[in-house]
Amino acid sequence: MGTGEKIMKLREVFTKPKGKIKWKRKSATKWDGVFSVDDREFRFMALIGAIDDSELHPYEDKVDKKETWNVSFHQSKVGGKRATDTGITGAGKPIEVLNKALAATKEFVKGAKPAYIYFSAKEPSRMKLYNIMVKKLTSSMGFKVLNASQGNYLLQSKRHR
Repeated sequence: MGTGEKIMKLREVFTKPKGKIKWKRKSATKWDGVFSVDDREFRFMALIGAIDDSELHPYEDKVDKKETWNVSFHQSKVGGKRATDTGITGAGKPIEVLNKALAATKEFVKGAKPAYIYFSAKEPSRMKLYNIMVKKLTSSMGFKVLNASQGNYLLQSKRHR
């Protein structure tokens, strides 16, 4: 399968993100939930005001960090045991994992109505997937990209001026 075919397949998978998210907390400052892929559990977290100026660069003077949600997800359990590594695990099914993370993000956006969303990716393979996720957030969820460079993503709600 060529690169173009892989990208088309990824876009197809993310067309209708779905997945069951078990929310532990939904508040004005924190959204915390879990989802599963096979025997692995992943934690989705969104915290408001949990970023610093360096993460907003070059928008630190234009974007209020108190209105910016830091969104993340990581593997929290494997086979019922606590996971120690939060990076790429190589355990498989990255598209399914990211699709469920996108479903959690979609629920979060609908419920919290964030003005700004920030997230980051360290690994180049993750950045490719996140680029597709950003396109989904901008095309159907009412956001515009302020920054998408070097693995840092800063999105602004089109409702927020």
